[in-house]
Amino acid sequence: MSSFDPDWWRKIFDELYLATDARSIANDEITRTEVDLIEKLLEPRPDDLILDLCAGQGRHSLELSRRGYENIVLIDYSMPLLILGYHVARRQDIVLNFIRCDARFLCLTESSFDHVIIMGNSFGYFRNDADNFAILAEVARILKPGGKILVDLINRDYMMNQFRPQSWHEADEDLVVCRDRTLDNEGIVVRELVLSKQKGLLRDLTYFSRLYCKEELNDIFRHAGFEKVCFLDEFAPHSIKADYGMLTNRTIVSAIAG
Repeated sequence: MSSFDPDWWRKIFDELYLATDARSIANDEITRTEVDLIEKLLEPRPDDLILDLCAGQGRHSLELSRRGYENIVLIDYSMPLLILGYHVARRQDIVLNFIRCDARFLCLTESSFDHVIIMGNSFGYFRNDADNFAILAEVARILKPGGKILVDLINRDYMMNQFRPQSWHEADEDLVVCRDRTLDNEGIVVRELVLSKQKGLLRDLTYFSRLYCKEELNDIFRHAGFEKVCFLDEFAPHSIKADYGMLTNRTIVSAIAG
C-alpha cells in the first residue's frame, strides 16, 4: 500500500498550485465549459442559493455570478486561494460570500441551500471512506429537500485503462512539474515534484485521490440521503489532448436530496 501524508490537502493548494495546474484551473475557456455543464444539469434559477464547496479561488462561483446568479456561498480550506478569489471578486464588483471551512464540518444551516457543486476533482481526498462520506452527509444536511448536488471526480475506468505512471510538463518558462503515479486498491497516489529552473526544487509532496466505481458511488450517495443518482462519463473539457493529471477525463455525478 502506497504511503502519503493524510493531511496533504491542507498544504498543496496555494499560489504554486495555481501555476502547476494552470492549464485546467486558470483557464477561462475550461471554466466556462464546466459552468455550462453545471447550468445544464442543475438548471438553477437566478435567485437560488448555491454552495460552491471545495471551491479553491472560486472560478466557478465568479463565472456563475457573471451569468446572473445572485446568491452564492464559496467554501474552501485554503486561505491563499480564498484571498485570491476575494480580491478578484472585489476588482470585478462581484458579491460572493467567502468562508474558510473543512468540508466535513460545514458551518451552515440545515436545509438552506438549493444546489451544491463540488468541482475540479475535489472529492475523494481521504483513504478512509468515512471522511469522504462525511462530506456527502453534510451536503445532504444543508440541502433543501429536492435540492441538487453535482460532483466532478476522476473517471475511474479511464484512469485504469489509460494509466500513465509518469508525466511531466512545463507549467511556464521557469516551472517544470513531474508526477510519479501509483495505483493501489483504493485509489491513485501521486508524488509531485515542482522544479524551478532558477531556484531548484520548490515542492516534493505526495497526494491521494480515491477511485470510485459507479456501484460504490451509488451506494454512498444513497446512504448519505440522496436519490436519483445519475452519472455522466467522459467529461473532458480540454480542447488540446494531453495529460492533465486528475482533470484529464472525469465522471460527473448528480443527485437529489431526499
